[in-house]
Amino acid sequence: MKVYHGLEHFKVDKAVVLTIGSFDGVHLGHQELISRLKLKAAQIGGLSALMTFTPHPRIALNKDKEKLRLLTNDAEKEALLRHFGLDMLIFMPFDQAFSSQPAAVFLEEILLDKIGVKHLVIGYDHKFGQNRSGDIHFLREQAASSKRFTVEEISQQTMDELAVSSTKIRLALEAGDVMLAQKLLGFSYSLSGEIVKGDQIGRKLGYPTANLALNDVYKQVPGAGVYATEVEIGGKSYRAMTYIGTRPTIAGTQNNIETNILDFEGDLYAQQMKVNFLQHIRADVKFENLEELTQQISRDERKVRLYFGLPEQP
Repeated sequence: MKVYHGLEHFKVDKAVVLTIGSFDGVHLGHQELISRLKLKAAQIGGLSALMTFTPHPRIALNKDKEKLRLLTNDAEKEALLRHFGLDMLIFMPFDQAFSSQPAAVFLEEILLDKIGVKHLVIGYDHKFGQNRSGDIHFLREQAASSKRFTVEEISQQTMDELAVSSTKIRLALEAGDVMLAQKLLGFSYSLSGEIVKGDQIGRKLGYPTANLALNDVYKQVPGAGVYATEVEIGGKSYRAMTYIGTRPTIAGTQNNIETNILDFEGDLYAQQMKVNFLQHIRADVKFENLEELTQQISRDERKVRLYFGLPEQP
């Protein structure tokens, strides 16, 4: 897959079949659209391409961005799209000036002249350009009058039949239902970041943890609780249990992401870690004291070991 950051060096000698959107999560609905895109490209002997915007339009336009939660950042999106076999991925820089561009200019100068789009596939509610005037009606009119491209819309009925949306996945994650999120995504949801030093409470309780500092402040974090997870560090995978929450037993206030890697000893500080969420074990609870908390963590560990089919600690 060829990746372009902007169109300065973009050049192809084949017809392009393009889709445009945020594709947050690259979930099963998105994957269905990508399959149609690739099929159409094969039918006309062209190239399949996906255009997405960076940064996210709400961030670029400062529109309620403090409430924005994303399932995938640019790096994660790129990795997933490579897996699904697109020919090209275009990260289009987005800013106020770009958002003010008339839909006709974007279509004519960028999609048709620069990229060479011959067929456009869009979601049923997709709009682009100044005042979001570039909808399916506009595109059909332009396609009919110019004869330079064709357009198809993935209908609302099709998406409803798939019963998948980024919003549904976010809600599932907020509720801690990582298994439902996995079902809708087609893969395990993950968080990535640097392992940083915490206050060593877990170590004092006999359960040292790798504390995760997220790479992306806009990333959707699963709801508070304990999870069975698999972590990736330095190219190796480890089975683990991960806690998310404010640690109410010790009157904590900040949300923490703490992972106890099963049967592991060593220094992991400053390394990058990816945490894949597999199963919700329990909700976050405030205990009367650290002794009760330690007893509960021991029960959590037994459940996580059972999930993985691992023997209990002696």
